[in-house]
Amino acid sequence: MNTPKNKSNIERVIASTYFSFTSLSTVGFGDLHPLNSYERALTAVVLLFGVAVFSIVMGNFIEISDAFLSMNQEFDDGDNLSKFFGLLKKFNKGQSI
Repeated sequence: MNTPKNKSNIERVIASTYFSFTSLSTVGFGDLHPLNSYERALTAVVLLFGVAVFSIVMGNFIEISDAFLSMNQEFDDGDNLSKFFGLLKKFNKGQSI
């Protein structure tokens, strides 16, 4: 990170994590950057983990929305609502909302 050499290891980890999160959120202020291989490695791990989590969340969201849109349109609104809550229960591992 763009920090003085007298910073402790925990301060460098915090700065690396801050840099990773600002980069992952596409804000990228540019006020900090990795200076050594350890900071670059931590940044890469956090960025890859963030992308993986985002992909999983979006995949689940798309699966839920596709299942909802594929429901038959011939039922009235009460039936659709019941089916929607059943679908949410399915994705909530069988627990009611």
